[in-house]
Amino acid sequence: MPTNNIIILSILGAYMLLCLFLGMLSYSRSKATAEDYLMGSREFKFFSLFCAVYATNISAVALIGGPGLAYHKGWVSWAYFASAWAWLTPLLFYTIGHRSWMLGKKFGIMTISDLFAERWKSNPLRYLSSALLLFYVVPYIMVGFIGGGRTFFGLTQGYIPYWAGVLITASIVTLYVAFGGMRGTVWTHILETLVFIIGATIIYFYVVSIFDGFGSVTRQIAEKYPELLNRSKMPILTFFSYGVIVSLAVPMFPQVFSRLLIGNRASDLKKTIIIYPIAGLFIWFFMGYLGMWSRLIVPGLQGAASDNILPMILVKTAPVWMAGILGATIFAANMSTVDAQLLTVGTMLTKDFFVPARKVKTVLQRDVALSRILVVAFAVLAFVLSLAQPKGIISIIEWSFGGFACMIIPALAALFWKRCNKYGALASILVSQFISIALPIGLLPKSFAMGMLPGMFALIAGFLTLIIVTYLTPAPPKEQTEEFFAAVTSKRHEGI
Repeated sequence: MPTNNIIILSILGAYMLLCLFLGMLSYSRSKATAEDYLMGSREFKFFSLFCAVYATNISAVALIGGPGLAYHKGWVSWAYFASAWAWLTPLLFYTIGHRSWMLGKKFGIMTISDLFAERWKSNPLRYLSSALLLFYVVPYIMVGFIGGGRTFFGLTQGYIPYWAGVLITASIVTLYVAFGGMRGTVWTHILETLVFIIGATIIYFYVVSIFDGFGSVTRQIAEKYPELLNRSKMPILTFFSYGVIVSLAVPMFPQVFSRLLIGNRASDLKKTIIIYPIAGLFIWFFMGYLGMWSRLIVPGLQGAASDNILPMILVKTAPVWMAGILGATIFAANMSTVDAQLLTVGTMLTKDFFVPARKVKTVLQRDVALSRILVVAFAVLAFVLSLAQPKGIISIIEWSFGGFACMIIPALAALFWKRCNKYGALASILVSQFISIALPIGLLPKSFAMGMLPGMFALIAGFLTLIIVTYLTPAPPKEQTEEFFAAVTSKRHEGI
């Protein structure tokens, strides 16, 4: 094996072993309860909570797919993700997260489907929403595994094949999630947040230095690829719809939603919401420029090949030790979302299917073993699907984001609209999800989307369906509704 590869793999191996150590350490510190394994006993304070939410959201999409998109589309790609998301997502974190946190304290809510079932006392609604969310989570887990495989392949210049990179990533993440649970993932998120914030900063300024400054590299782009400095490759309707879909989807990511519920105090969640958009814009700004500038270093890449661009430019230009350290930055982004998703999958299947099947509300200690088994099973499924090397990372998440975004309609209705009933929520989910799936595969004419992402048309249809069906059907029982909303109006749960 070439010496360069040995150094790079040693650094990556050390980083992964550190993540595994944190997961195992958290296992030794865990309490013998299902609430502790699945939710970390809801005891996390501000810094841990911020890292948990932030690292869960910053994934292979940002450090693999983002630069890959910017390579083809240019600077506008960072705004493509961050235009509305920077202000709308934090606002939704507060409006949805704060109320859900209070409800979680009272009713033991752990998942989005849990919220729907508690609000409308409907297990069919629980099963449907959970099944759909799981349907969209699997491709997102694949994105993390794909990112790991492509990073190994790129950093070792093909010496480690794609499948082996995927297997290594999947194995390490699955081990520390299965043992460490929520506490283990949050502890690793602290490490991962620090690694990819520091690493992304170093990568950015290193590439700037290669071209003798920001102004110099931008002038070279203007001369060779002027289209990368304007919005000519990003139609306005696509740009607009992506801002909306991303902003609405993020709070409905099951792994993000569950982390909004694990804080010790409401004030910790509020601080997280203030810092989150600043840190998010910081990463997307760097990745947008890095992807665009990479055209000057490695020109001529086609399609999903550009997803390898960060590892490629590191290997091509950086000292080997730097390539290894900064390669760990990319892995931090991959692993920080995949671990959260795998744990959330175990939580959803346990809390949304197996516990209701026993006709009880309490998650028992024996359910922890079941959750661990489910984590492993879904990791294996995502690993196998990842071997097919589907389209580019951005193409995968564009589809899943739309499905997640549609769930925000019944979620907001559950938390803020007393008149809304289970029939309206159920109809909204069925209509919006059908359109979200049918448009991309051609069951409905793609012209319906009018140049926007399919999720936009699905959102509008789901919103209208919710209102119409709600008013055509009986209101939910008043006593049931008042009991639910009492939890979000009472000040005793504020924890401030």
